[in-house]
Amino acid sequence: MANNEDNLLRIGIFQPNIVWADIEKNHEKTESLISSLNGLPDLLVLPEMYSTGFLQNPGIVPDKLLKKQFNWQASISKRNSMAVCGSIIEKFRGQYYNRWYITYPDGKLGYYDKRHLFEIGGEGEWFSKGKKRVVFSMGQWILMPQICYDLRFPVWSRNNLGYNMLIYSANWPASRIEAWETLLKARAIENQCYVVGVNRTGTDGNAVEYNGNSAVYGPDGKTIVHLGNQEIYATAELSLDKLINFRKSFPALSDADKFKINTREQ
Repeated sequence: MANNEDNLLRIGIFQPNIVWADIEKNHEKTESLISSLNGLPDLLVLPEMYSTGFLQNPGIVPDKLLKKQFNWQASISKRNSMAVCGSIIEKFRGQYYNRWYITYPDGKLGYYDKRHLFEIGGEGEWFSKGKKRVVFSMGQWILMPQICYDLRFPVWSRNNLGYNMLIYSANWPASRIEAWETLLKARAIENQCYVVGVNRTGTDGNAVEYNGNSAVYGPDGKTIVHLGNQEIYATAELSLDKLINFRKSFPALSDADKFKINTREQ
């Protein structure tokens, strides 16, 4: 990981045109990207369901193929000495989860299960919802992951866990892209943190169109990186010291309402 006086973290974001329900082709696409890079990031961020597309019916993919996804991600981290994150479909104890994984080069891992399932699109008919918020560390950095539809619910992302960065992996349709960009900026401003939002491009098997617009925003809501609507990769080098100094100069978080999030099932 980049490490100097500014506590820098190099983020790589990839917004692919995901091949519908074809795990091997999507893995090959990401591997091809990695092999073409002159320098690797500390953390590679991939979209929601990066190896299948947003499948409301995960049963169309054989279990033996679903199991390959995590092993592949872990191997990519180890072989390239970088952390990798993004969400996959995982079947665990007979239940399907939209599960975001972060894998580290040393074999360690962490995961987060999507809390807000997209009921409008039938996601809740197949998937079980997550029950807790989690954070992960990279050196002095503390990262909080969320998945797509979670972005619409600000209480779930409230910065009372001490994180420095929110990461959103998504399959966010082109028809609602203005909401995507607006809400990413809002989450950065209200939580005084960096926000990384990675979306996909192309058209999925349900004829839903996606136009990327992946981005990285600073704690003031200003754009650090913004991608267009093509399959593309970009990097952003973020400074923890700059974030800390910004919070000191405008300590709005200290005035935040004090409350606890109840994650008990209703």
